[in-house]
Amino acid sequence: MTTLAIQSTERPSSLWLKSPKWDLTWISLSVILMIVPYGTYYLGQLIGMDPDKARVAVNYLIAGAIGGPHMYATYTRTLFEPTFRKRYWTIIPMAFIIPSLVIYAAIFHFTYLLTIFFFWASIHVLHQIIFIVDCYNERQRSLLTKYSRVIDYAVVLSALYPMAMYRFVHNTFTVGEQPLFFPEFLKFDIVWWFASAVFAISFILYVAKTIREFQLGIGNIPKTILVTVTILATFFTPFFHELDVAFQGLNSWHSFQYLGLTWFINRLRYERGEITRPTIRKLAEPGKWWKYYGANLLAASSALAIILVLRLTH
Repeated sequence: MTTLAIQSTERPSSLWLKSPKWDLTWISLSVILMIVPYGTYYLGQLIGMDPDKARVAVNYLIAGAIGGPHMYATYTRTLFEPTFRKRYWTIIPMAFIIPSLVIYAAIFHFTYLLTIFFFWASIHVLHQIIFIVDCYNERQRSLLTKYSRVIDYAVVLSALYPMAMYRFVHNTFTVGEQPLFFPEFLKFDIVWWFASAVFAISFILYVAKTIREFQLGIGNIPKTILVTVTILATFFTPFFHELDVAFQGLNSWHSFQYLGLTWFINRLRYERGEITRPTIRKLAEPGKWWKYYGANLLAASSALAIILVLRLTH
């Protein structure tokens, strides 16, 4: 994605990407979806599931309803678009190389794979937030300073890690019963103290500069809402006991955002005549949101069905 891809020609003077209702639904207040994984986890145990089966139920639910569709939505802007394949042909082999490496690591180096996955997933989620923050910045009526942008980035990128580092240092960062790898030479309290200090300084600077911007009449309401809910969501996620379930909460929010953003970008591409494949153009037609989501849901459900059959017949 690029910030240029999401500039709407309909409301160039608005700070919202599309409208207050759309932005709050798909971008910021969709953070409420983070309660779904934990709610499902405890509901499963309430009806008699043991914790491991409840955890698996959460994984299937999120992967099938949100996470999987968000992944397949990517193809509507990449491999299914001839112009993308022509322009970025060098990355296509990675679609085969990376899954092969993941399968190898899952068999021979599972702990390292989990560790890399959780680290990279956290970066991926936060990178998307930064992308949206930049989109809001591009729509700012006044010229933002580099200082303001850096503080936004710093507070978004640091909020997740104080408690996460604490749990790594004290060997309590586990996925189910599986502890993640953390180098022994980093298992000192100074590591999470440092992460906490970086976040604390970033947060104080963020609050101060945001108050100042609103006093000057240049405050950005949609961006402020997004950054604020991001701080709350990411800071408290590592406090939960079942970390894999808690991080599925972040995944749910991230995936829902991504589905909305990809749909919106495809709608803008449709209006500009940039979609060349007829099938994808039909999914981007006005009022055809259900077709877009349905196609991605079908792809994700098919993949999960194959996985379920393999699990039951292995």
